[in-house]
Amino acid sequence: MIEILDEEYHVEGKLATPININLMLRTKAVFLNWVETSGLNRSRKLQILLYKLFGARIIWVFHNKYPHDTILNKVSTRNINWLARHSNIIMLHSKSSSKYIPDAARNRKKAVYVPHILYGGGKGKPCPFDMREKYKISDEDFVFTIFGTIRPYKKIERGIEAFQKLQMNHAKLIIAGSPEDAEYVKDIERLCEGSKNIILDMHYLSAVKLDGIIDISDVVLLPYQNKSSMNSGVMIQAFSRGKTVIIPNICMARDLAQYHFFYMYQKHLDQVMLKAYENGKDINRHMGEQAKEYIYEHNNKEVVKKYVYRMLSRI
Repeated sequence: MIEILDEEYHVEGKLATPININLMLRTKAVFLNWVETSGLNRSRKLQILLYKLFGARIIWVFHNKYPHDTILNKVSTRNINWLARHSNIIMLHSKSSSKYIPDAARNRKKAVYVPHILYGGGKGKPCPFDMREKYKISDEDFVFTIFGTIRPYKKIERGIEAFQKLQMNHAKLIIAGSPEDAEYVKDIERLCEGSKNIILDMHYLSAVKLDGIIDISDVVLLPYQNKSSMNSGVMIQAFSRGKTVIIPNICMARDLAQYHFFYMYQKHLDQVMLKAYENGKDINRHMGEQAKEYIYEHNNKEVVKKYVYRMLSRI
């Protein structure tokens, strides 16, 4: 987003202090991104209101129903309602998420859809690392992968339990990514004890190595909860590497369900995993290729840029 805005505007990167009125007067728009929790204290709210008073338009990026790894408590509810009330534009990455805008009858008219930008900016290059060799995975193995930050809201344990329950022949489950919760990592390790077909690689991985892990996958698995989530950057990233996904029926998935290049579920994750496995490598490869073609056409930088500048033209 910053890269796109930088082409036409000067991007400050942070809010001005209340005494810097000159900067506030010169500001066209303030983008509020991931501020629903501790980032929205009383002082920050005052800054935002001052910007609005001096003519700037407030654009709130509405990512989730409420912040991940939290409960919908009074603070988060109050902050989300405040953002919806005081924003001039509510930016959405999925059209279906408009139904979750607080006080929708009043605030839905503020909603503007902007596609989630494609990762990497261009056609993904092959990974130079042989990740199959690293993990001792044969070409015959059917590979499910869970990747990204290791956090409780992703409900990785659900994917593990479903995989263990199915006991599929020549199947592997890779769990890879940066741990952000030490206790949660321990829980995952305990759950995987004795499971020879589950590969844990829970530490920082470079973008190139992560691409290599995605590339050897047949299906990317997203078992996380549907309570807070509306969008999935992991889904976009998987599509960009030509991989299909299994994902709960979150808003972004519902937007794309008509194209049938991924698996969407409500309750029975194990049944959907079994269906993907039984479909085999070729069908899943074809689904991934369709997803990649779609995402490069509809979520590339130039397309997103048009949506962003069209949104800014409204103000």
